[in-house]
Amino acid sequence: MRTWIFILFFAFAACSDPVINYVARVKLHYLTIDDIYEPNKVKDMLFDAEERNIDSLRRKSREYFLSGVDAFRNRNKIDEAIPDFKRSILCLPDAKTYYELGSALLSTAKWQNDYKEAANAFMVAEELDFKPKSLLLYKLACAHNMARDHDDHFYDVSNCLLRAFSEGFNDTVALIKDPFLSSFVQSSSYKQLLLNVGAAKWNNKPVELFNVFVSAFPKVENTTFEIKPEQVGMSDYKNSISFDFVRFVPEMQSSSFGRDVSHDFIYVASVAETPIYHVLIYNSVSYYGEQFQPIYTKLVTYNKSGGIIAAKILAGQFSAEKIKSGRIENNQITITDYKRIWERAITELSPEENKVLKYEVIATAKFRIQEDGTIIEESVPNGFKDSLLLVKQ
Repeated sequence: MRTWIFILFFAFAACSDPVINYVARVKLHYLTIDDIYEPNKVKDMLFDAEERNIDSLRRKSREYFLSGVDAFRNRNKIDEAIPDFKRSILCLPDAKTYYELGSALLSTAKWQNDYKEAANAFMVAEELDFKPKSLLLYKLACAHNMARDHDDHFYDVSNCLLRAFSEGFNDTVALIKDPFLSSFVQSSSYKQLLLNVGAAKWNNKPVELFNVFVSAFPKVENTTFEIKPEQVGMSDYKNSISFDFVRFVPEMQSSSFGRDVSHDFIYVASVAETPIYHVLIYNSVSYYGEQFQPIYTKLVTYNKSGGIIAAKILAGQFSAEKIKSGRIENNQITITDYKRIWERAITELSPEENKVLKYEVIATAKFRIQEDGTIIEESVPNGFKDSLLLVKQ
């Protein structure tokens, strides 16, 4: 216990000094280790940070988060991962960080209080709108079942699972075999859950993980989706893709088959669905580019089981000058390379003080998604560089 107190004190100290200095100027709410499971205090800090656009805190938070993911997912050093996730939250809270913290706590818990803490982390992740909710609620049910913090804890478990099913979870095979839920499966509450969900649903094949992945993408309401030159930073998109979906996002896996902890991956849009394929858009953000972090926004067609049919870089920010914008309308894809022209040399002024004068078109290419989900060229100028070559398939 003393070791954990020391670790958590160190975590707070790691983030509190720069935060306190900043507070003196902007009156920013900041968190203590006792606050991290208090949703109202967490939201207060996020609101203030959003209003003031504190990029230094955001970068520091992501460094700790990615260090925690590496320890948890790649090196199985959960005792290192948990303090890093908490350091990340103390700097700047994030739904994905809470989800990974809950998952790490759940996987290593030994005592009821450990499981209760995991449940607290998952509940804050839900408050911060983690996607997909079905996966989060399933893990929250596991944590509640193991915490057994009150006599009627099966009610909490059943309620979470019922909500998970309503959000699209349906993997009953995994549920029945899950050691975290074994006592619940043997209870009368489980039988009542069967009745509430409906027997017909349980006779179907389990919904694959891919369907849960697809459900987390915001659906485009019409047949057109566009990323304009001034939008390539994709700052309006914030919901991170969980590393549980690594099989559907190849860039998440490094060349050594571990998790790539130098990038974050963000849900952007579900733009089309046919009986044969889904068209999804996500982006990846590097945390090693300072003001001009490399950002790749990728359009991917998947078959119904989650296999990748084809992919294109739809838009991106590759440097201060080089950017790419994209548009998809029905099955037509238009991608344009631009040179971003600044008022002053980018080495002279920060982006906040500088101004973009114009976006100079370099080349435009057109592609089309065919009925089988493949992507073919329709009008591609000589020398057009497909930035897809810069990332892994």
